[in-house]
Amino acid sequence: MRTDDRIAAAVAGRNRLKASDSDRDRVLDMLKAAFAQGRLTKDEFDARVGQTLVSRTWGDLIALTDDIPAWPIPRPVHRPFREPSSQPAPALVKAIACAIIAMSAVAVAGMPGMWTMPAPPSMTAQACQIFSSWKNPDTHGIVMLNQAVLDARSGSNYYLARDLAALQKAQMSLEQARSRTAAQRTASQVTSDASQVSDDCIGS
Repeated sequence: MRTDDRIAAAVAGRNRLKASDSDRDRVLDMLKAAFAQGRLTKDEFDARVGQTLVSRTWGDLIALTDDIPAWPIPRPVHRPFREPSSQPAPALVKAIACAIIAMSAVAVAGMPGMWTMPAPPSMTAQACQIFSSWKNPDTHGIVMLNQAVLDARSGSNYYLARDLAALQKAQMSLEQARSRTAAQRTASQVTSDASQVSDDCIGS
């Protein structure tokens, strides 16, 4: 038997093989692609889909796709010519700007005295500072005690706020004393309360 005859016999034998569901699915995919590419009209597509669903052998399926390429023919893409731009890409510009800013921040942070701010004194410490000034005879007065009480109440030392309020009350009584005896008694109370406030400030 000649070679051509053997090939023809092999092809004929293959065409008689039973087609599976996956074989029909592959043919349907080829038909869908061909229709999308404009190789088949709507009527041709519908007719071949119907024939594919009832095909029983490989030969039936091959007859439906023998005029369709097994792979899509690439279409040449024509891209418009663009003059080379001397301007850097926006992403590159942004990256360079970010790098410059980061380097500047690092350099500034390393300079003495930069990015460091003294923490404000706590309200408790501020109240103690005012109390210390109040003990000075030149600045001795109820006004300073009033401010010290306000600051202490905004602070975290409950006992300091309590004792400063007691001292404030005793100082007001001293300033309003009408008799020498009352003034002496109140002055003793002021001294005792002031001593207690001093202990509170030391403990803070």
